[in-house]
Amino acid sequence: MRLKASYLRFAGVLLFVALLFTIDLRRVLAVLGAAAWPLLALAVALNVPQLYVKVVRWQLTLRSQGIVYGTRPAVLAYFGSIFIGLLTPGRLGEFVKALHLKQDCAISGGRALSSVFLDRLFDLFMLLAVGALALASASFGTVDGWLALVLLVLALVAPLVLLIHPVSFGWFSRLAQRIVPLDHPKVGPKLTKLGGWVVEIRAGLRQLSSSVLLVGVLLTLLAYAIFFGQCYLVALAVGLPVGFVPVSYAVALGSLITLLPVSISGIGTRDASIVAYLGALGVASAQALGFSLLIFVTFYIGGALLGALAWLLKPAPLAALRAAPATMRE
Repeated sequence: MRLKASYLRFAGVLLFVALLFTIDLRRVLAVLGAAAWPLLALAVALNVPQLYVKVVRWQLTLRSQGIVYGTRPAVLAYFGSIFIGLLTPGRLGEFVKALHLKQDCAISGGRALSSVFLDRLFDLFMLLAVGALALASASFGTVDGWLALVLLVLALVAPLVLLIHPVSFGWFSRLAQRIVPLDHPKVGPKLTKLGGWVVEIRAGLRQLSSSVLLVGVLLTLLAYAIFFGQCYLVALAVGLPVGFVPVSYAVALGSLITLLPVSISGIGTRDASIVAYLGALGVASAQALGFSLLIFVTFYIGGALLGALAWLLKPAPLAALRAAPATMRE
């Protein structure tokens, strides 16, 4: 099964190769060569404030759990996790944040993971909201449009209800134990038992007050306003003939697609999604692909450079990283 899963991650690469065969590569290179590099440089530079807002949001959720984490270690842990996330499969970058937090604040692995999970929920919900709006706007007033909005509500509400409500949490725990039995040799004993990951995540969610949630949502809106602003700068750099909202929709859908475990850093899947969405708006495939490639450079390569610097200043123990799932059980 592990071998099949590893092969599955190359599906995105194959999809990217297929795109290159169907789109005139010379036109793509022409789009990249004609890009306004000062705008791209500004977009890359804005990674710093965009990510810093997320660090402040993470610190906010930590304080709601009674955990005080200083600005310098939080920034280095957050930025460094991006670097490791790009180098490793399975989004191990999130484990890096939890490892730093566990060691620096002397808390349990489950509690550290719960804070990371809560932080990621803000981003996931924002992407789901914008992605659903993108689908709804593409088919406004149709059955597909209403279905997209219904799916949005379910995606936002269902996980919280399952984790917080006592009855649904009991059902969710039993379901999780069927999927991963308690006698599972690796993660079973620490998944749903008292003090396990799911229980810690639920406890963390229940500690969030309405004021913390409100501020967290506002910080998320600010972070994504900067993020989509960066995307629009990239669009301006390549002369994309669409406005701020369509660009935001295209990137949000591309980001959601990258959550599927069928690619490496979203290569191929994100590109195909962006090309398809912008193509429906009349954007040439070569220009859309050039835009998607520069999005990768701006956020993945640009973010990786920042993360590499943070990693040099505050590296997580490599042995602990390699055994991250096992380490976080304790």
